[in-house]
Amino acid sequence: MHLLIFVLFYFFNSYSVTSSKVPVCTNEFTLINNKCLKLFTTPANHSAAEKTCRKYGATLVTVKNENDNHAISTFAGTSASLLWIGLYCFGNDPSKCLWDDSTGSADVYDNFASGFPLVDIGKCVYYSVQGALTGKWLTENCDLSSKAFMCELPTTFSDSCIYNYNGYCYDYYAEASFVVAQNTCEQFCGDLATIHTANENRYILTVAQHYPSSTIVRIGATWPASNVYQWVDGLPWEYKNIDLTGPRGGDCMVMSTRPPSPVAAGYWFGASCTDERNFICKRPAGLQCVGTPPSVTISPIQDNPSFCNSTNLLAPGVVTSPNFPRNYNNNAFCTYQLSTLGSYNILLRFAPFSLGTSDYVIVYDGESASSPVIGNYSGTLVPFSLISSSNNLLVVFNGNTGGQGFSARYTSYAPLI
Repeated sequence: MHLLIFVLFYFFNSYSVTSSKVPVCTNEFTLINNKCLKLFTTPANHSAAEKTCRKYGATLVTVKNENDNHAISTFAGTSASLLWIGLYCFGNDPSKCLWDDSTGSADVYDNFASGFPLVDIGKCVYYSVQGALTGKWLTENCDLSSKAFMCELPTTFSDSCIYNYNGYCYDYYAEASFVVAQNTCEQFCGDLATIHTANENRYILTVAQHYPSSTIVRIGATWPASNVYQWVDGLPWEYKNIDLTGPRGGDCMVMSTRPPSPVAAGYWFGASCTDERNFICKRPAGLQCVGTPPSVTISPIQDNPSFCNSTNLLAPGVVTSPNFPRNYNNNAFCTYQLSTLGSYNILLRFAPFSLGTSDYVIVYDGESASSPVIGNYSGTLVPFSLISSSNNLLVVFNGNTGGQGFSARYTSYAPLI
């Protein structure tokens, strides 16, 4: 099977333009300043606004320069006075504010009003459309405040396909083995879906979740050996979303799309290449095949760190009790502030978990001990998982008697649309 997979790499298609590359928008979004935008005037809290954008495979609007900033007020006009944007702040400095599209912080460009960001009153960022603060950004409580909002998609090229995103068409097909699925995609000038950014991963998950018949879809990645990963389109392995705690049941990768899949939705794991699975093809919008692809580049995956008494630990990662996997000492105390981008929730999975008789772990559904308690856990437990209702979790460990301890992996989680 390994040989067959490698042989297939030399027969994949490359592409050239067959129609004019004029940028267009889909889903009734409007082309503004080389972005596709859609305004929603019905007020919603930040989480509900993110969920609405996610239905389109979109994020809340991002603002990377002065032109972007001006375009928002121009497009919104008089239809809204305040609206959420896709920026979440972990501290009172623009460098601590991260964009929902995984492109980094607002350190390069920001337009915060004087005295903002101010995370003491809220960490979600909104944009003032009208009045003395037109074009300025402020922060507000994510859950208690409701505002209009604007979603953003990248431009693409005109095509008749249903799912058209960032220059590619994505098509969902019924069950097939890896080889048959790849052959099917090639017949339509494409490959099994390859995924090169977090936003593309989010979009493919959105496509798959429109088809409730399957909990897993096949993607265009192989795992032929430990720490060896390959895309069928031959592009470098620069983005990965593998759940290493999940099963590796074979050399071909699949994406989890909904429970009861063994890993969280949007994450990948290894599965049999011969099992028949639903799959997604990816082809360039408005392009056709002519030639051969570039060679495959392989990059090793890196381990995730773990921390005790740390703040703003961004997913994904692992936290453990002190000295794990050796026993922790008496009088151990740790807090772990787990976070992810504002458009996601957090999935926290404990495995293993074994504490002394009077020791415990408390998980709070938020960033502080005043947040609602998800649970108080002690003793020896089978592996279990928790999901936050926002993009923050606080884990508190109090160990007085010593024991094996715990290991917990935290990952970003996209709820079902």
